[in-house]
Amino acid sequence: MKTPTLRLQIGVVQIFTIIHQFFSTYKLLTFLAFTLLLYSNCFSQEEVPKHKNAGFIDLNGYYDTRAFSVLTINLFAALPHRLHYFSLTNYTNNQDSPDLEGFYAEHNLRWGINKKLPLDLTYQYILRQGEQNDDHRFGLRWRLHNTPYLNELFSKINMTYSVNPMFIQFRSKTEVEYMTIIEHAYKIRVFPEQLNNRVYIAGFADQNFTYLNNDKLQFDWVTEHQLGIRLIEELYAVAEYRINTFLPAENYGLGYGLEYKIIF
Repeated sequence: MKTPTLRLQIGVVQIFTIIHQFFSTYKLLTFLAFTLLLYSNCFSQEEVPKHKNAGFIDLNGYYDTRAFSVLTINLFAALPHRLHYFSLTNYTNNQDSPDLEGFYAEHNLRWGINKKLPLDLTYQYILRQGEQNDDHRFGLRWRLHNTPYLNELFSKINMTYSVNPMFIQFRSKTEVEYMTIIEHAYKIRVFPEQLNNRVYIAGFADQNFTYLNNDKLQFDWVTEHQLGIRLIEELYAVAEYRINTFLPAENYGLGYGLEYKIIF
């Protein structure tokens, strides 16, 4: 009888095979996914451990020095069979208006290839305000802090760090794009024992690729770096430094507000 892990691996291989039929010039991507799945199958276990629900809901309210406010909702859930779900949703409004003026959401489904490998296959669904501008992306996430020979270093500095290149992107009525973004994410617990896990530094950097007509490559950045100080229980005071080079003006800003985390 096939184990749930093996059935899931076969299903992922079938998905990549279908993609391969439509995009035969990108055989390397299919071959890479197939090789990783076969390698992980060598370590698959017959008995699947009982799943335990775990995750959090993270609520953040900020005021930005560029005269707008942001409500951010982060959600993480550990699912069975090495699956993880993470999403973030941003609602923005101008300080002169009581109505919401901006919306952005990002949903990520990740599958750990194997317990012994620090790699996750990633599917990402991006929703934006406007018409026909949502994206579907597929990539591979590398957790450097879980990597042999690197994990000891990251453990000493109380840091987690992952990098997630997105190899292929689909958008309605738009040609398929390849290698559009590399996502970087990190978190550092500042003197956790001395400060009783009260202070952290965390952030992300989205490294966006733009391919110009003269065969040159341009990078656009969306990045936020946050300092959080726990006030009581799971309530934090937070401050952020933000960069968005896509904006025509005022690319840099500071945000400050409160964060409340619900852990389950």
